[in-house]
Amino acid sequence: MAALGWALYDEFFGLRPWKNYQTDFVRRDTAFLRKQKPKQEAADKAIKASPEYQALQQQLDSLQRSVQPQLQQLDEQAALVDERLAVITLKYTDAHAHVTDMIWRVEHSSGGSKKSWQSDLDGFKKGPFQYEAVSLDNGKSKAESVNYDYLEGEFKALQAKKGDLLVRKGEILRPVSELRAKQDSYFQQHLNGLTSEQIQGLIDKTRAMDIAIKQINNPDAGVVDRCESCHLGIREPIQITAKDMGGERAFVSHPDPELLRIHDPDKFGCTPCHNGNGMQLDSVEQAHGEYEHWLAPLYHRADPKAASAGVYMEGGCQQCHANDMMVDRAPVLTAGKDLFQWRGCVGCHRFQHYDSEPEELVSAQQSLQQMAQQRVQDLGDVAKANQAGDNAPDNEAARKFYAQANDLRLEVSKIDLQTDQLKTRIKFLLMDRKKVGPDLKEVRAKLRPEWVPVWLKNPHAFRPTTRMPRFRLDEDELPAVSAFIWQSGLDVKAPSQPAGDPVKGKESFESRGCMGCHAVGEGANAVGGLFGANLSRMGEKVNYDYLVRWIHNPRERSAPYCPVEKRDLTPDDYKKHNLPYVFDIDHSKCPNDGQELAVEQMTPMPNLRLSWEESRDIGSYLMTLKKKDASSYPAAPYLNDPKLRAQGEAIVRRYGCAGCHEIRGMEDEGRIGTELTVEGSKPLEQLDFALYIRQAKDEGWWDHKGFFEHKLARPEIYDDGMVKAEGEELKMPDFFEPQNGDISGKWSPKDLSPESRQQVSELTTFLMGSVSSQYPPRYFYLPEGQKRDVQEGWWIVKKYNCMGCHQFTLDQDSVLVTLPQYQTPDGKGQLPPRLVTEGARVSPEWLARFLANPALSEKDADRDGVRGYLKVRMPTFYFSPIEIQKLVRFFQALSTQPMPYIPPKLEPLTTQETAMARALFTSKGAPCLKCHAIGVAAHDRFASAPNFLLAPDRLKPDWVTHWILDPAMIDPGTAMPSGLFKQAEGHWVFNGPTPPVFHGYEGDHANLLMRYLFELTPAEQQRLIQMSGGSLNPAAKSEVR
Repeated sequence: MAALGWALYDEFFGLRPWKNYQTDFVRRDTAFLRKQKPKQEAADKAIKASPEYQALQQQLDSLQRSVQPQLQQLDEQAALVDERLAVITLKYTDAHAHVTDMIWRVEHSSGGSKKSWQSDLDGFKKGPFQYEAVSLDNGKSKAESVNYDYLEGEFKALQAKKGDLLVRKGEILRPVSELRAKQDSYFQQHLNGLTSEQIQGLIDKTRAMDIAIKQINNPDAGVVDRCESCHLGIREPIQITAKDMGGERAFVSHPDPELLRIHDPDKFGCTPCHNGNGMQLDSVEQAHGEYEHWLAPLYHRADPKAASAGVYMEGGCQQCHANDMMVDRAPVLTAGKDLFQWRGCVGCHRFQHYDSEPEELVSAQQSLQQMAQQRVQDLGDVAKANQAGDNAPDNEAARKFYAQANDLRLEVSKIDLQTDQLKTRIKFLLMDRKKVGPDLKEVRAKLRPEWVPVWLKNPHAFRPTTRMPRFRLDEDELPAVSAFIWQSGLDVKAPSQPAGDPVKGKESFESRGCMGCHAVGEGANAVGGLFGANLSRMGEKVNYDYLVRWIHNPRERSAPYCPVEKRDLTPDDYKKHNLPYVFDIDHSKCPNDGQELAVEQMTPMPNLRLSWEESRDIGSYLMTLKKKDASSYPAAPYLNDPKLRAQGEAIVRRYGCAGCHEIRGMEDEGRIGTELTVEGSKPLEQLDFALYIRQAKDEGWWDHKGFFEHKLARPEIYDDGMVKAEGEELKMPDFFEPQNGDISGKWSPKDLSPESRQQVSELTTFLMGSVSSQYPPRYFYLPEGQKRDVQEGWWIVKKYNCMGCHQFTLDQDSVLVTLPQYQTPDGKGQLPPRLVTEGARVSPEWLARFLANPALSEKDADRDGVRGYLKVRMPTFYFSPIEIQKLVRFFQALSTQPMPYIPPKLEPLTTQETAMARALFTSKGAPCLKCHAIGVAAHDRFASAPNFLLAPDRLKPDWVTHWILDPAMIDPGTAMPSGLFKQAEGHWVFNGPTPPVFHGYEGDHANLLMRYLFELTPAEQQRLIQMSGGSLNPAAKSEVR
């Protein structure tokens, strides 16, 4: 009996632990919901007792009473119609069936039979049809005898009468329905959660729940998940926490219900996002895939005390969103993607979609070579075909050979056109290609020689926030690498520069936008962005002349590089072709072979179009930033020792330094690391834990997460205790150091600073999610149209750190927004514009011109083309046309604007409308020119908005209309005032003293002002300035804001 009892228990409970979960859930969830119901009932009552709700209820009651007599009258009429219609319908339905049958017989018969059926039909229609029905006039019942035509007409008339009564009733009830909808809307807006009735429905549903396996089965995706057999609260429409369930985390609701709306669980299941073994129910370990040889164990949340609780779990998003640089609702994964680029991982490791320009460049150059070879072959075949034609035995044979030659000539012409297009693409790819680190060809012009070995020994010691890792060079390697780097540099010098004013330079550095990318100060005192280098010790390392040239134009190279000749060109290369030594985007052809040159530095740093004077001021300021005098560094005479060069070159090649830096002679070096596109799919047994396997198992980090975290925290960890020949050691350098700064010993992830641990977690999340998917590609996020435009645009936005200065979403702060100098009202007015609705605001054609030349001038470059009153300046990024088009489409798509954009045709202003617009523009109620720039320096220095003359080419008319009506709706927090217009008689009118000239005008005032802006000319603006008189005197900034 005991054995039988145990067998029954094991059968029904031991082998089915999910049954216990379900019965436990019913008990816990029911108790939880019962506690919530009285709370929600009280909340419901509180809302309904509010003055606003009661006022609506009173209006509703009054309205219902007022319409009740009309409704009663209509109901009485409808009752008579229904009663009469019921009788008529019965009689008409039978008669209509007979008539239809006889008509068919008439139509399908002939001769005498046809006449007979027609006679019967005519006789039947005469009736009589007798019935007793109520009269609509007095409601009394009476007998009626009618023919068929009357019967049919009465039937249709009654139906129409019934429909008319319903329409009239609906019209009477419309105000009641609208008011009730308004009341319901007020209730829903103030309701936090479900109603008490809905909660009761959940209680009833839970109590009636069938104890059974809950399964998602999608054969198309190959998904069979039974996770909800235990995780029963995951889809509940009410938030459920572990605390609500008595500490049982298995029953919580999904932390982000919006994700379930986007990813329907019935289609996607659970395991494609979370991993685990969704079919297993025998134990938690098996269901979570946490057992040997299961390749996809559950993505866990981080320690609740960690900075990002969603870390690791967000790795599941990468599988389908590998093409996205910005993944909504996955901040940890997005940060990991950013770090992979920013930290320079792309320099050694290929990862699909990252840094694709070099591969595309190689492919284009190979195609160019193949087409050149094909061209030579085709021309040879042309000559052969012509010769064959000349020697042909007859005209017909000759004609065929000559036709063949002509076809080949056509193919050659196509190759020539394709070659031109390919050369253009190569030019654009050379413009788009960027390196993580600086160009080391210019090291001799840029750096002080004695600083180089100090930096290479440990970059973190000099600059703790640097992305340059430490390569663990020994005492012999350090001087050799330093010597090679120095000797491989070009023997060039930057033009000598006079000293600038460091006081002015500090002001320019803090106001021009430099701090969107660069910080000054160390540790907690650092202020500025992290995208670029921290410049706190710039004065110790750099040559002043080079620094000034770099600030003036960071893209300027000392020599162009020819990818075909594989060398840097010299003035002699140009001189022998009688060409000046000039190379830039407009002069990018090699004088020797006509191929495209690399004429720019491969840095994302843009050109602020500063004057030489301002560049010298900033350079002089940066030279003051140092901890110690540059002369205190020990001399490094070995840098010029030619004996060290070969050894240093071998070490540099081994470590793959050319992946991040441009190095003379190593321009075509490939990546030295393994590809990581699907690194998360690698079986655990293929991850080399070396001598740490036992420790990893004992301490619980023998998994992908543990391997990645320890590898990132201290890459050489898996060399510990190993006996390896020289040069076989792990090459990956140290990106992080222990918080105590002691790099002589061993450290683990827990020894890092909180900021470093966070970065390790973000990168680990990214790598864990980088898997070879088993699901069909149609389940991936591979958008088309506008969504793809957004997807591609984010890559460029991140590439150039546009978010350092601009806000692209309302919940994203730029770096500048956080800086001290922008916290005052005047400071906020100096911030660059938000770009949240940029695509809806500006014309795509204008935007393309602006991105190519933000000065909007070929001659006057030392300015901002739109907001000259701002000190911060939109720089020139030298985007290629490829990137410009992607950015234009990105902004249009981000604002859901169509491409191509077709401007609306605006009605020209009449003479009277022009006079009215002028009067409104210059009235005291709408002093538009007081805040907007007008081209007068004394006024514009206090301006806070762009010149109206830019509007016709720059702005979209529809956006302008919405903007002047409610600017705060488009850009919350804008200084542009709202409420300038109000609705009156179906159109917008000025909400203030209207100039007398508007008397009798019935048009839309907002539309009038918009059309006036799009007809504004410089002469018209001067007229407005004159009409404004003294009201445009420069005002204090606080007044302008």
